Amino acid sequence: MPPPIIEVRKVSKSFGRLQVLQRIDLAIGTGEVVVVCGPSGSGKSTLLRCINGLEHIDEGEIVIEGDVVDRSPSRVRRLSPKVGMVFQSFNLFPHLTILQNLVLAPTRVSKVARDESIARAHRLLHLVGIADKVDAYPDMLSGGQQQRVAIARALCMEPKVMLFDEPTSALDPEMINEVLDVMKNLAGGGMTMVVVTHEMGFAHEVADRIVFMDAGQVVETGAPDTFFTSPREERTRHFISKILSH
Repeated sequence: MPPPIIEVRKVSKSFGRLQVLQRIDLAIGTGEVVVVCGPSGSGKSTLLRCINGLEHIDEGEIVIEGDVVDRSPSRVRRLSPKVGMVFQSFNLFPHLTILQNLVLAPTRVSKVARDESIARAHRLLHLVGIADKVDAYPDMLSGGQQQRVAIARALCMEPKVMLFDEPTSALDPEMINEVLDVMKNLAGGGMTMVVVTHEMGFAHEVADRIVFMDAGQVVETGAPDTFFTSPREERTRHFISKILSH
């Protein structure tokens, strides 16, 4: 495996009495594409939110490029500029144009010059295939287009790692592939990606490694070929049989 850019070390997280993550150990290599899958409630999304600093971890540590993520109660202090995240819902500002959505964080948070932020936004909108929507508002776009804007917005902060939390689950079926194609291009360009998804075709085609989670634990990891054809654990075999039967 390439040198790790993310190390999750013995991380646990509870919400009240419900333990969602139980001493998770996971390393993500630089340039690696890792798909995280598992049944609903297995802790997949919480793991991403902990890596991104959106959730405070109870024990353990998360290291990104050698820096330990701040355990402060302050979400602002925990958030890492090295990590971009794309959610199920697009979370675009409805009162701002697409261009304004993209330049807001670089200019306000990273203090990037406005001209540079605008040039970066245009380049990334071209990358995701919607350069012509620069002056549109979010409600003028389809769901697939809005999600591509959300990807471009995350990339505007020039992260080292991109996290995707079920980015196609809120989309109509005909819009899913346009988002997956953008993600495939990102992966082909060497972006480190951790993707929570039920799109197993994407996982088989693009992932370097698949991580299967259940009940807040990493049950099994493996390359796509061996994961789908010869999983070691019974829980993994049961999950694969269910998803492949649909």
